[in-house]
Amino acid sequence: MREKLISIALVFTMLCGGLAACNVNTLPPELPDGNVDFANINPEGNVQGGEVESPAFSGINSAARYRYELGLNPDQFADRTLTIWTFWDLSDEEADHIAAFEAATGATVEYINRFTWEMYEPDLIKAIASGDGPDICYFMSEVIPSWVMKGFLVPVSDYIDFSTVTLSLGKGTMEFYTFNGKLYTVPDFHEGSSKLYFRRDIFANAGLRNPYELYLDGEWTWDAFVRLAQDVKEDLTGDGEYDIWGYYSWQWEQLLYSNGANHVQWIDGNPVQGLDDPRAIRAFEWERALGEQYDIIAPWDPDLDPPGMLVAGKIAMMYWGAWLIEGLREELGDKLGFAPFPRGPDLPADVPMADIASGHREGIAGASREPELAALYMLFKRLYENEAAEAVALAEQEPERIQLYGSLEEYELAVEMDKNSTWNAIYGFTGLDAIVTRIRNADDMSAAQAVEAYKSMGQQMIDRTWGTNE
Repeated sequence: MREKLISIALVFTMLCGGLAACNVNTLPPELPDGNVDFANINPEGNVQGGEVESPAFSGINSAARYRYELGLNPDQFADRTLTIWTFWDLSDEEADHIAAFEAATGATVEYINRFTWEMYEPDLIKAIASGDGPDICYFMSEVIPSWVMKGFLVPVSDYIDFSTVTLSLGKGTMEFYTFNGKLYTVPDFHEGSSKLYFRRDIFANAGLRNPYELYLDGEWTWDAFVRLAQDVKEDLTGDGEYDIWGYYSWQWEQLLYSNGANHVQWIDGNPVQGLDDPRAIRAFEWERALGEQYDIIAPWDPDLDPPGMLVAGKIAMMYWGAWLIEGLREELGDKLGFAPFPRGPDLPADVPMADIASGHREGIAGASREPELAALYMLFKRLYENEAAEAVALAEQEPERIQLYGSLEEYELAVEMDKNSTWNAIYGFTGLDAIVTRIRNADDMSAAQAVEAYKSMGQQMIDRTWGTNE
């Protein structure tokens, strides 16, 4: 299992966290001189976030709590076909949704998985651009804002009234995928945000409260994180070298988010670099201090990735995606714990946490021939048949949730973390990640100096994406 964790994590890193290829070491050629105002190129502004407009379309009962309240009949869509493109095999749960939907509506659902991870996005884009392609597609956060600007997605909110839905909605997801009052995905949440994983046994052996306990006590801050990571370091063999380190991770965006900052801000309907935000600069400075001043970052192990190092007991804490929890639980059992990333000093008091949102979103492809049916299916699959079916399903899920997360309270925390998670905007603007990498690696200057040196180039990367509609 340890080898499996390592290989999966390496693939994740090679793919830069999403479908689109990204290179953190090089920049796109031919940088323009100075910043460019693209307001006239995008006359609508494509304002991100804000209120979601109610749709003029009223064919779907968005307020339905259960499937029977949708008022469907088996002949309603008998002559129509809904097409779904993915790059993964059909799960038992999705197969059940499809069978129930076909029985309820008379529609035919074609679930097509003939793509590799690498080719899904380029093949999907080609199909949409040619007027072909699916009704429902999947995407990562880096498609925003370009797919909206190019019409590769149809607003889900044109068909579903999200002001009346009974689904629980994630605020961060809704804001990130909303443009000009149109919402381009179903912003529900589960437990998919990244987590600070830790070894319960290491903290217990050291006589220390662990991150989860500190979080429950309202004491889980950057300062508490540093103190804990320093206190848990230990030389077990007496050779003068630490065998247990406080922390190691390949993810870093959570440092900005946990201090209330982001790589991109929206001002007057246009994206603006947020790198020189004092909150962002403080996060860059703190990241450096973790290794240089506080000495809590484990040295790189060429044989192990962060999950492997956690399993091996070489680190006490690690930050990574939610999809790792099953493998880590299998390896560590009750020794595994998790918590949100600690709060930075500038995170607003009304923001409970700010972890990295992750996972594929579901939306209506720009070339969809059945956008109404697509929206109906996306709502249908999220509703239980009736109250009794809901009670049975929740009862069946409870033991699995306890086993995977440790307790129902910890499962509920994972859901709360996902609800309040922050979507990563950096990969939606080609080349911006390379600028941030330069800032983080500029060892010959302070973090503030590095931001000052590269912020205009960061804005150029944003402007190049924002000004390209073709």
